[in-house]
Amino acid sequence: MRTSLLRRALAGLTASAVAFFIILGVMAVLPRAVQDTLPPGVLGGAVVVLGVMAARRFTRRAR
Repeated sequence: MRTSLLRRALAGLTASAVAFFIILGVMAVLPRAVQDTLPPGVLGGAVVVLGVMAARRFTRRAR
């Protein structure tokens, strides 16, 4: 059964949103000193990496 492009795009978007909220949760529990030392790009980079990994996992075709 073929997966539509819209379904794959929605799965990727959902995975990215979940990754974003996971990273925000992790950042919230870090001590304030650690939060201040992390550059702003760390949050964005972590969201992109986790989003891509999750999207690949959920959109793989059955063999």
